[in-house]
Amino acid sequence: PWDVGSYLLFMNKAVDTVFQCRNGYDWIGELAKRLGLFDRFTEGRSLNEWVEYLIEETAKKNPDFPSCSEFKKKGIYRRSYEKPSIAFKKQIEDPLHDPFPTPSGKIEIFSNRLWGMNNPEKIPAVPKYISAWEGPEDPISRKYPIQCIGHHSKRRVHSTFDNMGWMEEVERQQVFMNCEDARVRHISDGDMVKVFNSRGTVIIPVKVTARIMPGVASIPQGAWWTPDKNGADRRGCINVLTRYKPTPLAFGNPSHTSLVEIKKV
Repeated sequence: PWDVGSYLLFMNKAVDTVFQCRNGYDWIGELAKRLGLFDRFTEGRSLNEWVEYLIEETAKKNPDFPSCSEFKKKGIYRRSYEKPSIAFKKQIEDPLHDPFPTPSGKIEIFSNRLWGMNNPEKIPAVPKYISAWEGPEDPISRKYPIQCIGHHSKRRVHSTFDNMGWMEEVERQQVFMNCEDARVRHISDGDMVKVFNSRGTVIIPVKVTARIMPGVASIPQGAWWTPDKNGADRRGCINVLTRYKPTPLAFGNPSHTSLVEIKKV
């Protein structure tokens, strides 16, 4: 449980279940039962029994870890480290028994697996710079000179809770823009602006700040698409601006490759 940080949280139930809502373990278990995989999925444990089991297993490796009841009551646990973490320590000290997860067991400068994909321009077998589509080097940057990226907002989890008015009072949806980029466009902090490209338009307030580099703008991801009568999004849905082109190796969704222009409304 420590791969993602020093803290572990116990997610206590906030409210009782309403209407026909079911937790993930419950409905997936029901699906597994219909597929004849219930015992294999649950391994004979209920949801609470799995929580208790995982806490017990964690306590075996971390003697100061609280019991299930203590952890549930306190809600948070912070692990203390006796020694600093050293990257690749096991592989360095004993490469024979702790190899890297590569065919050679080593850090590979040349990858036979990538070479075998026979796509050297997009998936090179050696570390190599590849120009991003819709990056600063793209000819389309003459028309859309701002590289728009996305980031996680403090007020929601992806798109969850975006419709809560109280959270919107805490932090409104806005596009972050560099001071110099704003100056040449006669844009001031708090102005309503139009962020657009050939795919769509977003109309939201702007946050002018020196904390983002020139030539880059950022819109928090997760806002619900809310188009006006002309099709322009009025809530800051960055998906309106991104393109549907997967990455060549993992076929992921590259959302930091959208060139846009920004104008004051």
